[in-house]
Amino acid sequence: METSVAEIHAYPAKPEGFEEPLFPTCESRRAVAEHLLRAPWLGRASELEGGSGGSARIAREPVQLQGVPGRVGISWSSGRRRRAKRRLVVRELARWREVAAWWDEGRSTDRSVHRVLLSCGAVVDLARESPGGWFLVGVVD
Repeated sequence: METSVAEIHAYPAKPEGFEEPLFPTCESRRAVAEHLLRAPWLGRASELEGGSGGSARIAREPVQLQGVPGRVGISWSSGRRRRAKRRLVVRELARWREVAAWWDEGRSTDRSVHRVLLSCGAVVDLARESPGGWFLVGVVD
């Protein structure tokens, strides 16, 4: 499947005529899901081939954020040799909060997730955990 990042970002996130909130009823949830399933670039994590380079989620890797006037850079080490990677954040695409296992103090997580476009064209999910720091938690393309 050869699709550019620009094509993905240009695809409308909701069907024509839909207003916020998108999911007030079961019917509207179904309509939005069916709209997104028609996207030519959409792939399910269960359909990814091993070793293909595609990843829906990755292991939680610590990252460092550096603020430069007007820009934000991230750096992290990856791979067996732990080579350092540095990228600039071009823009934030989405932001949400994830709360899991809130009823169990030992396992609970509370984090703010930011989906960002990097200077290399990759779209990644960065999470700021409380307490904790910043982590790379997902790669979208």
